[in-house]
Amino acid sequence: MPVTWTYASSAASRSVTVSRGIARTTSMFGLYRAESVPAGTFSTGISHMGDDVSMLTIKVTLADIEPAVWRRFTINSDATLPELHDVIQDVMGWEDRHLHMFFVGDDPYRTSRRYEMKSALEEWDDGAGTLEDGVRVDEVLGAVGDRLGYEYDFGDGWTHHLVVEEISPVAGTAACLDGARACPPEDCGGRSGYDKLLKVLADTDHPEHNHMKQWAGSFEERFAVADANNRIALRRAVTELAGRVRERLPKLGSLLERGPLEYHPDLPDVLARVDFDVAQLDPVAAASAMEKLTWMLARVGADGITLTAAGYLPPKDVAAMRAELEWGAEWFGSSNREVDHQQVHWLRAAVTQLGLVRVLKGRLLRTRLGNTLATDPLRLWSHAAARMPFGREQYEKDAGLLLLVSVAGGCFATERNSLILRSLETIGWRIPESERRYAQYLARPTFDFLTLIGAVPSTLGRDGAVPDWGRTFAVHALGS
Repeated sequence: MPVTWTYASSAASRSVTVSRGIARTTSMFGLYRAESVPAGTFSTGISHMGDDVSMLTIKVTLADIEPAVWRRFTINSDATLPELHDVIQDVMGWEDRHLHMFFVGDDPYRTSRRYEMKSALEEWDDGAGTLEDGVRVDEVLGAVGDRLGYEYDFGDGWTHHLVVEEISPVAGTAACLDGARACPPEDCGGRSGYDKLLKVLADTDHPEHNHMKQWAGSFEERFAVADANNRIALRRAVTELAGRVRERLPKLGSLLERGPLEYHPDLPDVLARVDFDVAQLDPVAAASAMEKLTWMLARVGADGITLTAAGYLPPKDVAAMRAELEWGAEWFGSSNREVDHQQVHWLRAAVTQLGLVRVLKGRLLRTRLGNTLATDPLRLWSHAAARMPFGREQYEKDAGLLLLVSVAGGCFATERNSLILRSLETIGWRIPESERRYAQYLARPTFDFLTLIGAVPSTLGRDGAVPDWGRTFAVHALGS
C-alpha cells in the first residue's frame, strides 16, 4: 500500500506518496528573528591570523549552569567552524542530534551575526546568518580574549560561551585538556529540566525517581578527560574513513551526503573491513560469476527466442536452464513454465536491466551491447558492476548501495539487515514494521542479481558467508 507522508516548513506543507510504505522523513528547524547586538567583549569581525597555522587553547562553558560545566581544549587555527562544532560536541559529551549555530554576542537571539548550518539558512534567512562552512576558527577567534557563542539544540536551548585563553605558534591536534561536571543528557528539557533531573535522581524517595533513573540510562554526573579524547579520536578515524569512501567509492559517497558517516550506527565498522585496494579481477572468478548471464546470451543467440503468446520464455528454454546451469537445491517442482520459477525471473530481469536483451515483435533479441559482451565475461563483469545498484524507486537504490557495502564487508544476513535498516533510517527513510526484520529485501532488485551470480548466498532460511570474489564485485560496483 502506498503511504503519504507530510512534513512542515515555514513556507508550506508538502506531501509525497512513496510505494511499499517506505517514507522519507525530515527534521524541523528552529526559527528565530535577530535584533541588533549591544556592544560587548565578544569578537565582532574578521581577525584572520595569516597563512601560518597556530594552535588555540579555548575554554567553553555551558551558560546558566552552577556549578559550571566547562571544558578546556586545543584546536588548530585553520579548522573550520563545522570542525569546531565537532570538537565541542566531543569534549562536552553531546551526541550531535540537533541543529547548532555560532553567534557573536551574549544572546543567540539578539545578535547581528550568526554562523549557521546550510540547512537552517535554506529554511529561513533573515540576512544576519552566514554559512558556517569554510569559515576558519581564526576568522572569529583571532586573539587571546576573543569570545564566541555557540548554541546547540534550539529546543532545549543550550548556550555555550567560548573564550581564547592561549595561542601557540606550533600547530597540533585537537584534544581535551581539562573540564568539570558531566554534560547534561540530550533532550532533558534545557536548564530547568536538567535541574529537575538531578534533584529527582538524588532523591531515592521521590515518586519519579525510578522513572527518571530509567530514562537517564547510563548517565552519570561525572566527567573524564580520557572519555572526551576517545570521542575525538573516534570522530577523527571516521572522518578519515569518510574521506576514503568519497575518493574510492563515489556512489556511496553520494549517499553519505544525506547522512554523514558518523551518524550511521553500523556503517563505519563494516567499511573498516572493506578492502579498498582490491586486486585485479581474476578471469576465472569473472567467468564463474557471469556464467548464467553468458549462458542466457548464448541461448538467445543471433536469431533470438520466440516468446509465448503471454510473453514468457518457451518451456524448452526453461528446461534447458534447469538442466544446464547449477542452481543447487533451490529449484522446486517439475514445471518448465517461466512464471513458476523465480530463478528464471532473476536471470531474464538481469540481462534486461543490463541492456543486453530486448523484446521486439514477440521475440527476445540480443542488443548490440549484448552481442559485444556475450563472450567476454571480464567486460560483462565490469558492465554489471557499473550498473549497480538496480531499482526503480529511490529507496531500492539506497538499500542496494547499502547491500553492496554489506557484501564488500563480508556481512552475514543478520548484520546485513541491521546495516541496511539503520542506515536507511539515518538518511531519512521511515521503514514500516512489516519490512524491518528483513530489510535486505528492500534492495530486492540488487539482491536478486547478487543472489543470481552467487555474490550473496541464497539462504533458504540459512545464513552463509560471502565469497571473496563477491566482495570484490561489490567493491567494483561501489567504485565504478
